[in-house]
Amino acid sequence: MRKIIKRGYLAITLLLSMPAICQEMVLIPPELSAHTVTRDVTEYTAREQALIAIIGDKENQQMPLLADDFEVWSDKSRDWQSKDDWLKTARQQTNFNIRNLSVRQMDDFAIVNFLLETTDRQDKKRSTQFVVDIWRQSTNKLSVRYISDIEPSVQLNSTDRKF
Repeated sequence: MRKIIKRGYLAITLLLSMPAICQEMVLIPPELSAHTVTRDVTEYTAREQALIAIIGDKENQQMPLLADDFEVWSDKSRDWQSKDDWLKTARQQTNFNIRNLSVRQMDDFAIVNFLLETTDRQDKKRSTQFVVDIWRQSTNKLSVRYISDIEPSVQLNSTDRKF
């Protein structure tokens, strides 16, 4: 009788574990798994692209995505740029391309960093900048932008994500 009970338990255990044993193992290639886009990345990519669209519209003097005390800090200057000064500089650029955007949330702030590729309207020179934006989540406005130019000699990873 004990043998029959033991065999019954063994049979039930095997039957219950069959789906796990028979499942096909699915391996995700590393080039795909590294490109998972989160909800935050999608949201802030849309915000950054909306900001670029507003910058591109030279007729539009309203900047609803920028905080009243918005400022820009650059590695080229010891002092900050005001909203109006930065807007004049930004409107000299064209062909904006955002790459490698990531988001970190801290309390009421979202820290967004990415690579921004642009082309100068006058001399058609391409440049890449590393940008860190601080967004206030309660107002959905950009408070501060930090910009650093990347030298052309810096090799970027071939698996960089484009948005």
